[in-house]
Amino acid sequence: MMPGSARANGCCSKNKGKNMGVEEKKENKIREIVEKCSKDLAMNLITERTLDHGRMGINDDMTNTNLISKNFSPLTVRKYNAVGMWPLWVGLIIDESLSDLDFVVNGILEACEENGMFANDIQQIRNITGILSEGIKIYYNGKKKNCVEGIAIALYVDKNFVQNFAGDFMNHTSCRIEWAGIMSILPHI
Repeated sequence: MMPGSARANGCCSKNKGKNMGVEEKKENKIREIVEKCSKDLAMNLITERTLDHGRMGINDDMTNTNLISKNFSPLTVRKYNAVGMWPLWVGLIIDESLSDLDFVVNGILEACEENGMFANDIQQIRNITGILSEGIKIYYNGKKKNCVEGIAIALYVDKNFVQNFAGDFMNHTSCRIEWAGIMSILPHI
């Protein structure tokens, strides 16, 4: 628009205001329809995809891991303060409910502490990650056979960083890249 033109000077603003009202009403109506449709869609998906133990996806009772609805088993990374309040991260790719993950990790850490593994010893710190990895695998595979696809554990204790991979994290670069990306943002959240 050229400066000084009728539109730039607001001469057509009366009509523009009427049109804006109509356009806004159309946009609001479209937004309402889209919100209702997306809500109905989500409500139907929630009903259709509900499985046992709070899980969601397509029924996977006939397979060890979910083959076609992986979007319901995303990588989960949980941070704990362990071993004298040093940070511990547990990453899991698993087709089972993780609602009890904190209880599982806390129980394993208590056993490690009671067995003297919280020591000023590099090998003992490494052993903690091994016990965590194996304990998590045994626990969740006990709930559903072979449902654990990948475990990543990282434990930092005073200038000593220990990382433990199992399953998909050992075999797939893409899993390690995703893990590294999440680990790089977690301290900044």
